[in-house]
Amino acid sequence: MHSGTIKSDYYLARLVASLLMASCFLSGCATPGSTEDAANAEALVAITAAPTNVYHQGKFVWHDLITPDIAASRKFYSGLFDWTFLQQGRYTIILNKGHRIGGMLEVKPQTGKEAEAVWLAYMSVPDVDKASDYLEDHGGEIIKGPLDMPHRGRGALVSDPLGAHLLLLHAMDGDPADSVPVEGSWLWDELWSNQPQDSFIFYQNLGRYDSIFGQRDYQILENEGKWRAGIRHVPEDDFKVRWVSSIRVKDPALLLDKVTSLGGKIWVRPGESLKDTGANIAVISDNVGAFLILHRWKPGDKDLGSEGQ
Repeated sequence: MHSGTIKSDYYLARLVASLLMASCFLSGCATPGSTEDAANAEALVAITAAPTNVYHQGKFVWHDLITPDIAASRKFYSGLFDWTFLQQGRYTIILNKGHRIGGMLEVKPQTGKEAEAVWLAYMSVPDVDKASDYLEDHGGEIIKGPLDMPHRGRGALVSDPLGAHLLLLHAMDGDPADSVPVEGSWLWDELWSNQPQDSFIFYQNLGRYDSIFGQRDYQILENEGKWRAGIRHVPEDDFKVRWVSSIRVKDPALLLDKVTSLGGKIWVRPGESLKDTGANIAVISDNVGAFLILHRWKPGDKDLGSEGQ
């Protein structure tokens, strides 16, 4: 990917505020320092509708949108993907075709601060405390945690050694079962990194991954015979390393007019910059600034994410 098409000063300047919002979310607060912490934390839900008691280390198991404007976010995603929502206190459960796939929480930035929405991807680990120690020992940062998240499990919001943020989780009731993602659901998570070999070495141990090469400048992280995530080489030295998640869609090109009409922004159109898979992928940000990928894929494709999650 040519990341020059997606870098923006406002994204980098407001990332810190977004991370503060995200750290607040981990304990459920509405505003940093709010006295509503406990009540809002109780609004969190389990990541599975029914307990599985099965765990898949290195699997990305949940996605939450931390947004300064919940009404705007709900409008965008219901219009783009036909997602529906179930309100539980201040927490919004996202449903795709009736199945829970993630959540949203409105967290207002501190006075005088600006923040964008940010999607937080959750990686399953067997022991959050040990994983957090490993991360710190290798140059990462613990933003908040480890701590117990009511109804959800033990978690820690972290930044990896190159600055990409994610949430480590040992879910209370187990991880979602491996299945083929349907259209409108999360297909894939990939790390955009300007130091892909360093990133691979770090995550290989954190997620117990093997690696195979998908296409040029792309590594696929695999375990248990499943493709769990990818690392995309972005060569710019000053690029902000980040995790970006993708949604399975029928055809990304058919959604671009809808993205802009709903207030989002198109950063990479199908066929523009992504090598080999470019016709199948578009990179967008939503109407409050959160990045995501629209990805056309069908079972059997020898393409990024072809094993599903």
